[in-house]
Amino acid sequence: EESTQLVELAAVLQAFTHFCDTAINLVTDSTYVAGLLQCLDKGFLKEVDNKSLFTLLSNLSTALLSCKKPYFVVHLRSHTSLPDPIVEGNARAGRLTVTAIVLDIMQQAQLSHDFYLQNASALAKLFRLSLQEAPDIVTSCPSCQRLSSMSFCGGIVPRGIIPKQLWQTDVTHTKEFGHLSYVHASGHTASGLLSASAHTGEKTKDVIRHFLWAFATMGVPMQIRTDNGPTYMSTAFGSFLQLWGIIHTTGIPHSLRGQAIVGCALHTLNTMLEKQ
Repeated sequence: EESTQLVELAAVLQAFTHFCDTAINLVTDSTYVAGLLQCLDKGFLKEVDNKSLFTLLSNLSTALLSCKKPYFVVHLRSHTSLPDPIVEGNARAGRLTVTAIVLDIMQQAQLSHDFYLQNASALAKLFRLSLQEAPDIVTSCPSCQRLSSMSFCGGIVPRGIIPKQLWQTDVTHTKEFGHLSYVHASGHTASGLLSASAHTGEKTKDVIRHFLWAFATMGVPMQIRTDNGPTYMSTAFGSFLQLWGIIHTTGIPHSLRGQAIVGCALHTLNTMLEKQ
């Protein structure tokens, strides 16, 4: 395997071979090459174990002695940013030696998703991937595995089929919010739209404030479905719903799936909040 010094010597040998009849100004940022050229035409070579190095040095020594015109060697510091034409030329030569790595479409899409976290549809459209390749990239992403989509999972409860027909409502606790750790959420069972608000508790006044906020963002529903908690079964809450003309239904007592749709949405919401 050839070292960098051997490659540099080979490049210098090519220059002196092709321009042996021309005066040469050789600019290099290699201390090894600059020091070697200053003494190579005045010294004697001895046999070394590296045959490639010995051959290059012998040919380079012969090329230097065969030069009919003078030559001058300039040594520059590598990666210097001084404003000088010689520095610019050396930087241009350095850029030409950089190997260009061309990534295939899948690798480009993978890097793009790692940075921007696009969904499968965006990846397929941007990089012209198939409907199978794009989801595979999203599925293999660790960040996307922890953060699922906001779509609601199915439950045993009925769903609405028209706008504002049926909501599910529940509350969760998010300790990161401090005294506003009670997050009330209402989900539209037909469209998947979710409205959530943080409050200081889960009393009737907090539930009413949440619904007023949800009404402003999603409209007034025809029917809401909650669990059998004391807040939702209170007289004050019943009067509030009657005032707005909303039908109130409850799920099966102590059923874990009674609020499956909004419960799944709250789980997703908590996961998203943990990532903030």
